[in-house]
Amino acid sequence: MRTNEQVVRDANELARKFYSMNGCKVKKGFNFESSCHPQERLMWDMAVKAYEVIDGTDVDDALADIEDA
Repeated sequence: MRTNEQVVRDANELARKFYSMNGCKVKKGFNFESSCHPQERLMWDMAVKAYEVIDGTDVDDALADIEDA
């Protein structure tokens, strides 16, 4: 079982891959969940939805648990 930190890290990596597929790059360690840029937010939302569909993981819940800690 993955920790909340691992889930958020993996979702960011997935968002980075989606972003790259659109011809864009960000520096390693970029946090898509914190971005205000619409396209970067879309990549985050896509990663969150992918996790939900594939294995039922709620990335937003994992992120909220991290922020509450």
